[in-house]
Amino acid sequence: MKKTLAPVVCVLLLFGALGCSNWNKMTPKPLDNTAIETEVRKNLAGDGITGIHIDVSNGVVTLDGNVKTSSDRSKAYDDAAKVNGVKRVINRITVG
Repeated sequence: MKKTLAPVVCVLLLFGALGCSNWNKMTPKPLDNTAIETEVRKNLAGDGITGIHIDVSNGVVTLDGNVKTSSDRSKAYDDAAKVNGVKRVINRITVG
C-alpha cells in the first residue's frame, strides 16, 4: 500500500507546487509618458499609420495629424487606447 501511495503523493505535491508558482508575480505597472508614446508609435507603425503627432501627459494621449481614411483614424485611436497606462485618448486626427 505504501509503495502505491508514495508516487501519487509525489505527483500531487509537484502539481501543487507548480500551481502556486504565479503567486509572486505582480501586475505590471502602468508605463510612464515617454514609454506610452513609444508604444503608441509602435502600434501606429504596425498599422502603417504615419504622420501623427503624439502628446502624452499624465496618461492622456492626444493624437494630431491627417490620415487618408476614417478607418485609419479609428485604428489610430485604438492603437493608443490599448497601451497600458493610457487613461484617455483625445483624437484630433483629420481625414482627407
